[in-house]
Amino acid sequence: MLASTLAASMLGYYATGQIYMLRNHSLLFAVGILGLALAIFFIPATPQNLPKRRVLLWTLGGLVGSVVRPSIRMRMLYGDADLVFMAAGMSVALFASFSVGTMMSSRSQVIYAIGSASMALSAIGWICLASLFYPSAAAISMNLVYGLAVACLYVVVHTHKVLEKAVRGEELDPVVHALRFFGDMGDLFFTLLDLFQNDRRSRERSEDDQGRPRHANRGGRRRYAPAAGTSFEFNRC
Repeated sequence: MLASTLAASMLGYYATGQIYMLRNHSLLFAVGILGLALAIFFIPATPQNLPKRRVLLWTLGGLVGSVVRPSIRMRMLYGDADLVFMAAGMSVALFASFSVGTMMSSRSQVIYAIGSASMALSAIGWICLASLFYPSAAAISMNLVYGLAVACLYVVVHTHKVLEKAVRGEELDPVVHALRFFGDMGDLFFTLLDLFQNDRRSRERSEDDQGRPRHANRGGRRRYAPAAGTSFEFNRC
């Protein structure tokens, strides 16, 4: 069911690009996503309601694809299309590896790993919170890595919950579990995309600083030394 929800989100992404009436309604779609998620959780998980809740899940996936399209398109237009595909592949690989690792591990190992990771991430979280008051390139990178670690931890926790219910013989709710895993995939994708984009921008700034020495200019401005017949100006803050 997770695969069909991802397919629905890609269909929503494509349909928004082809149908003009679906554009510029991100806020309305976001409200719809919230309402659909609440409906999925509050409609009783009975066999009679399974087709209805499945349709709600697919509709939610399509709306998510429509909402995230402007953000992804903007990154692709700015020359980061390769990063989008790289983040998509890496998110699938990380999700699969952590899910399979959780299924292959014993219950005590998973609980110990979750507890240890939660304590470590809590300590690092305070450091990331303090870094908001002293922003720097290193602090931004640390916050992105922290977000990636939290997203991976959620994959482990949600997979462990499904396994625990199956071991106890409880009835599983495939729609809710697919919705949670869909959210985990989205967290992994956008965190990896931000991480890759931040790394590329840092390397580009470093290459500019090394390859184009700055010279003082009149009027409170700085000008890059011409390189390959080009010059750039920007106001000094």
